[in-house]
Amino acid sequence: MNLIRYFTLTIGLALLPNFILAGPTEQAELSDISNRQEQLNLKRDWAKYRLEKSQYDCHSQFFTTSCLDKARLLHRQEIKEIRTQEVPMNERERILKSIIKDERDAERAASQADQAKAEQRAINVKDFEQKKIDQQQRQQDLEKRRADSEIRAKENKKSGPF
Repeated sequence: MNLIRYFTLTIGLALLPNFILAGPTEQAELSDISNRQEQLNLKRDWAKYRLEKSQYDCHSQFFTTSCLDKARLLHRQEIKEIRTQEVPMNERERILKSIIKDERDAERAASQADQAKAEQRAINVKDFEQKKIDQQQRQQDLEKRRADSEIRAKENKKSGPF
């Protein structure tokens, strides 16, 4: 039963990218993929735990090397099963992310092509340039006032009553 589900999932994931447009279903599918990835990570952690436990148990036996080899072989088989589930899921995740990115890029391009927004950007650019010019003018005025204040301070010292 589980094997049949896996093959139908694999075939479905392989055919699905051709029929999908980006939208909330992709976001839901991405969250589903992340949930399944968490489950596979948990399975991977349990496989690692079983490997370490069996390795620990092997050290109390006389034929340690043979026992360790069997434990590693069993672990590799478990990891292989997990990996066969991860590969199509990761491919689908990459496809979904690229679909979502393409959709966002298209929306961004459409918003930049909008005439009203283009006019607003032109106004914003003009305002920004004016602010830069005003800032430079204020900076020049400040430097001039500082230079004038030093000259006035010297004049005030000379014109003292004593």
